[in-house]
Parts: sequence; C-alpha cells; structure tokens
Amino acid sequence: MTYARNLRVDVHVLADERGMVTLGRGLAGRTELGFEVAEGGRGRGHGRSLLRDALAATPAGELAFASCAPGNARSLRALVAVGFAFIGGEVLLRPAAE
Repeated sequence: MTYARNLRVDVHVLADERGMVTLGRGLAGRTELGFEVAEGGRGRGHGRSLLRDALAATPAGELAFASCAPGNARSLRALVAVGFAFIGGEVLLRPAAE
C-alpha cells in the first residue's frame, strides 16, 4: 500500500483471504489499480475474482488502468481474462533516494 500511495492519491484497499487490490487516482487523475494474490492462493482464480470485485467498486462507465510487468504471465492472464486490453506502456522515473 505504501508503494501505491507514493504514486497515487485517494487510495483504497480491498483485501480478504484471496489477496488485496489497491484502487486510486494516478497520473492525470485516472483510476489505477494494482493487485496481489495471497501466497497460498495462486493458480486458483483468485486474481481474477479480486479484479472483478475491484472493477465492480469503480463507478459505472469509468475506465480503469492497471500496470503489469511484461514477464508476469499470471497477472497478465488475469487482467486479460477480466477484460483489460493492452494499450501501451509507460515508465515512471523518480529521483533516487538519498
């Protein structure tokens, strides 16, 4: 959650035994989400169900954006399965911590 709050405002966390989702306002005020499946629940569809719940918590008709590392096949499959589409990539550059 700390990572999400460093990049977003108005962050909300939805969490249960499946894992957690963060929803917040990111670049240009867009709705962004991130998710993490609990260690013991991977490979059981928990990512997809978490994402569906998060999308249900966003206002109707509002676009939601998610980022995923290209090598994270499980997360990519979960995002595509619930309706996300690839639109491009972005890189966030921040000053190094001193």
